[in-house]
Amino acid sequence: MKRDKLKGYICGAVSGATYGMIPLFSVPVLNEGMGFDSLLFYRYLMAAAVMALIQLVRRRSLAISPQDVPLVLLLGVLFAFSSVFMFMAFDYMPTGLVSTMYFIYPVITALIMSILYGERMSWGRAISLVLALAGIGMLYVSDGEERMSIMGVILTFAAALVYALYIVITNRSRIRTMPSAKLAFWSLVVGAVIFFVRADCGTALQAVPSAKAWGLILLLAIVPTVVSCTALVMSIRYVGSTVTSILGASEPVTAVLCGTLVFGEPMSWRIFFGIVVIIIAVIVLVAGDDLMAKFRIKSKKRAIN
Repeated sequence: MKRDKLKGYICGAVSGATYGMIPLFSVPVLNEGMGFDSLLFYRYLMAAAVMALIQLVRRRSLAISPQDVPLVLLLGVLFAFSSVFMFMAFDYMPTGLVSTMYFIYPVITALIMSILYGERMSWGRAISLVLALAGIGMLYVSDGEERMSIMGVILTFAAALVYALYIVITNRSRIRTMPSAKLAFWSLVVGAVIFFVRADCGTALQAVPSAKAWGLILLLAIVPTVVSCTALVMSIRYVGSTVTSILGASEPVTAVLCGTLVFGEPMSWRIFFGIVVIIIAVIVLVAGDDLMAKFRIKSKKRAIN
């Protein structure tokens, strides 16, 4: 059991860190003039092909039962539109800020689990929610250093919401027992079909502009897609929805570092402290209840003595 939990923690951290690399591989391709629907089509198609090749080498079946088809379709749509909303937000705000604000999805996940599945909203979760909102507020209030936008914030929150729904449904439905690689493959296939349709069934699909763009799209397909998606599903299986979403704390750190070091995006003290507050919110969400329980036990022992 402890080994499974350790696997879940590692997979969750890997999923978050690799997902935060989306801007690193996608922004240069977008800057070459490729639209995000075409980029996402190639990303999902290549990722599905890589996943199919891995399964072929491992001699694992990709077949799914008819009963699983509706849920797989739903999860594919949610996963695809988390990318759509995030890439749309990139048009309104710097990539580092979008990816950092997107990290509100652990709080959304906790709220969904509480409201729909009756998980108790403990003091630790309530404090975490307040801290996370405060951190996001620090990111949003513009002081003239960064380009901010209400539309960018709305799109980022929409991306976070559908991603949280993907995590919750994966954990709470019969899909939970499906092998992680198989679920990741079909989610990617559904996403590729969605982006093909969005590109006017291929008629508006753009050609990849350069060899460099091909390389970046391949990396986009492998690192923040195949690796992140597979690790995400494995983490959900081992440690559950809320903990998995929390372990994505590595995501905004990776995204902001990529934005600052690679793209020269601004890093003000306000943004830095906003990130710190969000990460503290995550730590409180993970460990707050256990610490409070231990504190109560110690207090009772002292009272008895």
